[in-house]
Amino acid sequence: MEGDMHEQEPPPALIIDQETRDWDSLPINIVWEILRRLCHEDLLRGAGLACASWRRLAVEEPRLWRSIDLAALDDDDEGGVLDEHGDERRPMYFERLAMARTALDRSAGRCESYRGPADRHLLVYLADRAPSLRSLQVTSTWCLPKAYIDSVITKLPMLERLELAGGGVFMMSTLRALLKHCPRLEVLKADGRCTTDGHMSWRLWRKCERSTLRVLYLPGRNSSYCPCWACREKRNTVFPPFLSYKGSS
Repeated sequence: MEGDMHEQEPPPALIIDQETRDWDSLPINIVWEILRRLCHEDLLRGAGLACASWRRLAVEEPRLWRSIDLAALDDDDEGGVLDEHGDERRPMYFERLAMARTALDRSAGRCESYRGPADRHLLVYLADRAPSLRSLQVTSTWCLPKAYIDSVITKLPMLERLELAGGGVFMMSTLRALLKHCPRLEVLKADGRCTTDGHMSWRLWRKCERSTLRVLYLPGRNSSYCPCWACREKRNTVFPPFLSYKGSS
């Protein structure tokens, strides 16, 4: 009897819920509310693949991609990271560029805001796919040579805000193009990792004053050139004091 008292009873059998959930049967308005609360990276990586109806909405609903945000969590802190050849080599950088192209395709020309990495080729793609773009925040190294200005700036007449948060070289020719082709531009900001390729002339400054610009925040001139692989220049970078201007509101 005593031995029987010390005998342990076998644990109860685990009850496994075999119920399967039919995500495809959710009302479309519920699916919409779920997807619009997810970040775009999650939508592209798998949330939009849960079932046929989810994928159909993620792919065919442009409203989900009106404001695209594909910036990495550390983009604003670290800026662009370059390898020994001056090429952008941050982990997942190229993957995010591919995601951006897919997101722009899904926006069906209705994208009004983009925040994330962008090289010169993605900027051209962006200008072609988002003619109604109003806000552009580039979180990777900025590089837009003169040869690409016509393919980008001239196609963004609705642009109101341009922010460069990942370093690079901002060219005065780009500023001239923005003043000429972006009549709604109100904010132009480049962070402390950016430099310019020359001084702003008095004539150009007067154009800025007469434009719609309300906030202009640009770095001073630097003798170095863009560090990206295509520019073929590798020199030390010094960040002079910023040139800032705030117009009347």
